[in-house]
Amino acid sequence: MTNDPLPHLETFSNAAELSSFTAAARKLGLTQAAVSQRIQALERDLGTPLFGRRGGRVLLTEAGRLLHAYAERIHALHQEVRE
Repeated sequence: MTNDPLPHLETFSNAAELSSFTAAARKLGLTQAAVSQRIQALERDLGTPLFGRRGGRVLLTEAGRLLHAYAERIHALHQEVRE
């Protein structure tokens, strides 16, 4: 079992928590473009924007806040399974 079974969701969570695609990229060892592509893929799949972009920061939309709550639960369950 890998440590990151849902890389798009992990990327989303990091961007949400850091309010920055660039900071998330740095933390995950990705390019900023890769983070943007993963977020865009999630937004496309869900059919709704997850972030509002303002200056160099990103802020969660209502849909983004809901997804972040689910992402935290999924991550906790994944950790529980691994233990």
